[in-house]
Amino acid sequence: MTNFDNKWVKYIGGAVGGVVAGVILMFGGVKIVYPAISQLVGLSVAQTATLWNSVADAAKGDALQSGVLVQAPYLWNGVTFDRQRGSITNGALVDVTRISGSVTPADAYANPTTANQMWDLSGGFNGTTWDRLRTESATNNIATTSLGGLQVIPLSTWSVTNSANAGTPSASKASGGGSVRHVATSISVCVGAAGTAQPVVQVNLRDGATGAGTIIRSWQLAAPVNTNACVDLSGLNMTGSAATAMTIEFAAATAAATQASANLTGYSTP
Repeated sequence: MTNFDNKWVKYIGGAVGGVVAGVILMFGGVKIVYPAISQLVGLSVAQTATLWNSVADAAKGDALQSGVLVQAPYLWNGVTFDRQRGSITNGALVDVTRISGSVTPADAYANPTTANQMWDLSGGFNGTTWDRLRTESATNNIATTSLGGLQVIPLSTWSVTNSANAGTPSASKASGGGSVRHVATSISVCVGAAGTAQPVVQVNLRDGATGAGTIIRSWQLAAPVNTNACVDLSGLNMTGSAATAMTIEFAAATAAATQASANLTGYSTP
């Protein structure tokens, strides 16, 4: 080989050696780390210590606080998530703790203080509590021959009466107090003249006590000697004021030897 050839061999060898040395220097002598790669390729990569939560499934159980992307139904209890409860027999279980306790229908049932309580049986309000409607039975009506029919009880009524000889009869039902109102259902007033004729006399039904209160209705009576005259009315429904007496009375005294009477029947509302 000539000197010329040796020179080229040395030149090429030196060049190759330099390249190899550079590669060794770059990859062998320098530790390549993540930032260095980023710098080498000219990228700006955000770095943070925050880790994403793994998605949780139902196998994680109750009291989950993160990763709640699950297939099973979960309910929030105000602090954590819990799996919705259920059973094979009844399916999903429903929380009924906010519904007040059960009520067994019975008489004297007080008005409920919560809206979700209701009276499901046929009943009636007696002014204070609720009672079940009665049907005919051996207990409620011993003489009945057909049991099971609805038993209708008439209103409880009262009656006041007064009579006088040559006087001013007056019969009054005292005030019931509170919100109680008296209702007149019938009146009966009569005069019977003996040796003296009875001139026209007025009889008043009053919303109030004797001699007081509003006159609801009036009637006039007169009777010749040895005769009598009466006014008998039923089927009335004349309601008085709350906490007020109701009175039937003659507005003036009857004639001498005249017998007079005043009668009032009614009922009272709560």
